[in-house]
Amino acid sequence: MEYHFSNKKITGVLSVLPENEYRFEDEVANPDDPKARRLKKIIGFGTRRRVKGDTTMSDLFLFGLKKLIAEGKLNTADIGAVVVVTLCPDYFLPQISTIIHGELGLSRDVQCIDIPQACAGYVVGLIESFMLLEHMKDKKVILCSGEILCRKSGEEPRVEEPSFGGDIGNITVIENCESGYNPDIYARSYYDGSARENLVIRYGGFRNPMTPEVIASKHSNTPCTRVDMDGSGVFNFVQKEVPPMIKEIAEVSGHSLDEFDHFLFHQPNKFMLQKLAAALEVPFDKVPMDITEKLGNSDSGTIPAVMTSDVNEYLIQKDNLCCLSGFGGGLTWAAIVMNVGHLDFCENVVSNL
Repeated sequence: MEYHFSNKKITGVLSVLPENEYRFEDEVANPDDPKARRLKKIIGFGTRRRVKGDTTMSDLFLFGLKKLIAEGKLNTADIGAVVVVTLCPDYFLPQISTIIHGELGLSRDVQCIDIPQACAGYVVGLIESFMLLEHMKDKKVILCSGEILCRKSGEEPRVEEPSFGGDIGNITVIENCESGYNPDIYARSYYDGSARENLVIRYGGFRNPMTPEVIASKHSNTPCTRVDMDGSGVFNFVQKEVPPMIKEIAEVSGHSLDEFDHFLFHQPNKFMLQKLAAALEVPFDKVPMDITEKLGNSDSGTIPAVMTSDVNEYLIQKDNLCCLSGFGGGLTWAAIVMNVGHLDFCENVVSNL
């Protein structure tokens, strides 16, 4: 689907990190195994964060939101909508957005939306936020994204190969702006449900509910959050579908790829991003690709993590022509071309969660 928005901007991004950091070498049974060493080099495994056993996504989001409110960077009276993108709900009901609504004491006319999206979730959330802003003159949309797929209740045996994930919660503030800034924002989103089996979390829903047998099975370590992935299928999908989309949206926006300051892509792994940058023929230094190494793969949390960890100084100091793109589970791929700059804040904060 094609989208065209005008006069919208991102005014701040905050990434909330759990305090517990662990290394690739601490997770795998034999870090010196040739396969493990190869994965570390190619994929970019390094360190990542893991929340405590009782921490939920709403805890991370509320930690960040209350920090912004206490510092005067966000006023609850200015919030017109809360959009949450995650695969890790606190409950089936109520949704996280309404938990946030209640904890912050927001007005009853504040819109609350939860979107269960994965790798493309941040871009999908931005598109939803821009659409909501079409109906809000002076209000802001709070976009919350991230995952806690690493959460564990206690110490568990080392694994033969690394598991999926990296826990994080992101807060993005989005609002309308003057007509001279971002007069043309272009976005694209595509879906291919016929290839949905390439990325699946099979257990915990009504199709495959949690039972004693499932808990006792080989999935017992992470029965609700184990990601079954066809790695080659996902890689081929990204290399086939994403470069044409990026070239298309750049052309529609009236820009050549050389004009972009940053390509803020979802961070599945370093190898995939290197191949993607090569296919687009753009310099590696315009495509940050170290988030998996520093924080792991947090699905909808990786793009804002790139913003707060790798390019935060640029996004605070000046305007930047950016292409933001997410791709993965669904299968879903999406992109936005817009200016991002002069942010009020763009930072990481380490929580006690």
